[in-house]
Amino acid sequence: MRSTAMWLAFVSVCLWAFVPGVVPAHDDKHDHAKLPPGPIRDRHELMEAQGEQAENINTALNGAAMGMDTGVIQREAQAIAGSARRIPSLFPKGSTDPNSRALPVIWEKWPQFEQFAKDLEHDAESLSNAAGSGQAEQLQGKVQKMMGACKACHDQFRKPKEKSKS
Repeated sequence: MRSTAMWLAFVSVCLWAFVPGVVPAHDDKHDHAKLPPGPIRDRHELMEAQGEQAENINTALNGAAMGMDTGVIQREAQAIAGSARRIPSLFPKGSTDPNSRALPVIWEKWPQFEQFAKDLEHDAESLSNAAGSGQAEQLQGKVQKMMGACKACHDQFRKPKEKSKS
């Protein structure tokens, strides 16, 4: 019991240190209103949903009072895997907009961009499978790997968020 509590404390500290840089903040949830209808808005909404699913995974992983909820982790990771399959189709060549954070380098390095989407799909599937089979000791590493797939793509293919001028 004591080692489980220590493990959960370690997982909590690691996730709280790692996830905020990967999961989008709540303050830009309605930026999609500035985006044109079609693939640009659709991909923004997909990524926003993935961010919420990642937050749900984090909450389920760190459920101190109720314990870890592997059912939520499995379900949300499966949803991320499913939506990851759609990512390339939401970036047709030339789909840019001044309000989009997608960088034009996406289309210059298309094979790499597609690979990032495949990596996210694979990592999310792996996390979902581990949660479904009760491999709790592997979940932390698999969550970090999945979040790392998001971060790797965002670091290369997404403009940094503009700082508010307040």
